[in-house]
Amino acid sequence: MKDLTNLETQDYIEESAEVPAALYIQTPLCGTCKMGRRMLEITLEALDKPGNKKPKVGAINLNAMPELAEKYNITSVPCLLFLNRGIAVRKIYAMQSVDFLYHNLKKYL
Repeated sequence: MKDLTNLETQDYIEESAEVPAALYIQTPLCGTCKMGRRMLEITLEALDKPGNKKPKVGAINLNAMPELAEKYNITSVPCLLFLNRGIAVRKIYAMQSVDFLYHNLKKYL
């Protein structure tokens, strides 16, 4: 998972027109965000197997891009936002388990 700058985030959203993608939206001082990020990293490692399509997931600091919260109606962090053609198709606020994230990443990406 790559941490994206403001400029990279805009490009990333535009690229979701070609390939579905996910954004992990967090803030630096959020302990729940750090725990959710670690769960997501473990999930991505589990998906990174030969024969599996590697999901496209980026991470952003919401404090640096408050306009994104308004655009996609993000109500809290952490948030895993699934994008398809630049449109939010699903938002997950509770990173319940690695298994839960695994199945959602497989389904939406």
